[in-house]
Amino acid sequence: MRSTGSRAATAALAVLVPLLPVPAHAAAPERCTVPPGQPQMGGEPWAQQVLNVKAAHRLTTGRGVVVAVVDSGVDFGNPQLKGQGAGAFDLTRTGPADCAAHGTGVAGIIAARQTTRAPFVGVAPGARILSVKVAADAQDNSDLLMAKGIITAVRKKARVINVSAQTGQDSKPLRQAVAYAVKHDVVVVAAAGNVDPEDTGTARPAYPAQYEGVLSVGAVDSTGKVTAFSDVATRVSVVAPGVGVTSTWPGSGWSFEYEGTSFAAPFVSGVVALVRSAYPKMTAAQVIRRVEATADGSKGIGSGYGLVNPLQAVSAQVPAEPVTADARAVSMPVPVKEDGRPRNIALGVMGAALAAAAVALAVGMTVPHGRRRRWAPGGHSPR
Repeated sequence: MRSTGSRAATAALAVLVPLLPVPAHAAAPERCTVPPGQPQMGGEPWAQQVLNVKAAHRLTTGRGVVVAVVDSGVDFGNPQLKGQGAGAFDLTRTGPADCAAHGTGVAGIIAARQTTRAPFVGVAPGARILSVKVAADAQDNSDLLMAKGIITAVRKKARVINVSAQTGQDSKPLRQAVAYAVKHDVVVVAAAGNVDPEDTGTARPAYPAQYEGVLSVGAVDSTGKVTAFSDVATRVSVVAPGVGVTSTWPGSGWSFEYEGTSFAAPFVSGVVALVRSAYPKMTAAQVIRRVEATADGSKGIGSGYGLVNPLQAVSAQVPAEPVTADARAVSMPVPVKEDGRPRNIALGVMGAALAAAAVALAVGMTVPHGRRRRWAPGGHSPR
């Protein structure tokens, strides 16, 4: 989504943003026509396969965590989103309907529940979604409303805030809203922003993704390449699938063609919800560090610490020292049904013990040296 707004109004209200009252929920629903969603097609989508979210669900589903979707509204009537709502607030005063078919897709990636006909399940199906509508459509959004949306989400006890919107303007109210969330130990996840690949002008950072303390997300395709539209001028923490993404659509059905960093960000918000559920005492800064430290792949321009890894984010031991990115290209993990690394480590330890016993019994004898396979984390081969 694109953000516009009056600079004069922004400056005048800047110091008041953290104190603004939560706007009342609009009483009358907006009447809009959204094309019907598509019927189920094929099996599990590539993005969910690559991230292997179901493996992480053996440990946590994000239960107990509220994720705010600061967006165009969420249609909780979609079968996969029924019962997933934690409230809905309309700051546009146009009604709660998702006429842009944007926020519903974001919410589905985060927390869609599994149904008999659904082609996928959300990253954190145990989490609940707080809808904060700040955009009546996908083209005309306000920096001030985004700021109010973040503040509203914090006040309504969200632990994670997903902002799949961008502005090229460093807005003081938006910056203060992010600082307000960080101060209240809330993780803000934001899309790194989309650019026109044919635009030869100077690239600019996108906000709020560029702000300190935000978990900024770029987009990759199914080959692991950072997409041409993912804004590399923005500071990027991690990347996630952002092309040909499948998610929920207003009403019923799905879209199989969601595209943009807008739809990469909610994959990461879902992972943050998993971490916050598994480690409820972790601070927001510690959660961000864990997500960055456990990301897969190498780090090229615009990819930060690499592809987000749900299973590792909730299960890995993270060292205390800071993570350092290198300059290699991103590689995609191959989807696996089971993480065999603990078993491989156990077998390696057992083998070492048996080898030591054999050496003790065969003192003076020649023992052939076997080749030992070096263990490395799985899922680093290119897709």
